[in-house]
Amino acid sequence: MQNFKDDVYAQSASDMVSTFLKAINHGDTLAFWRLLDRQGRGYFMGMWFYAMGNADLGSISLLAEDENFLRDALGGIVSDLRRNLSDLMENPRIGPLQYLDSQHARVAVNSGNPEEDQVTDYIPLVLELSSEGTTAAGNDTVKGNVGMTCWKIDTLKCFRIQKR
Repeated sequence: MQNFKDDVYAQSASDMVSTFLKAINHGDTLAFWRLLDRQGRGYFMGMWFYAMGNADLGSISLLAEDENFLRDALGGIVSDLRRNLSDLMENPRIGPLQYLDSQHARVAVNSGNPEEDQVTDYIPLVLELSSEGTTAAGNDTVKGNVGMTCWKIDTLKCFRIQKR
């Protein structure tokens, strides 16, 4: 018998994956950015800091929440993901949460038409502490519970999504 905590985590993982696919499909780089884990955000911010040379970390942090900057900086990545996941964008079927260990999981996403050859991709997730103003679904505009755990996209593994 599954307990309440497992049900809540499974539902938030499904919501996260659904929001992630919608962000990719609509080219919403700000939503995409807010769904990434801290390690992935740090990776991009480090690259931007290095590329901009004379910018300080405070400026980079402000740019990381600017929709126009993110569109320029991440638009190509989101477009590539949309192209690579195109089979899943129309009526995706989101599978159950599959734990890999206590902090990592994945969610299978199948193409919507069961009569054709099924395409399955696995979206990797990592469990993180939520920060002030972040909900489990990645929406920074709604106040979340600081210190509570939430699923985020495991960014560095995400770019290695494999079709099975």
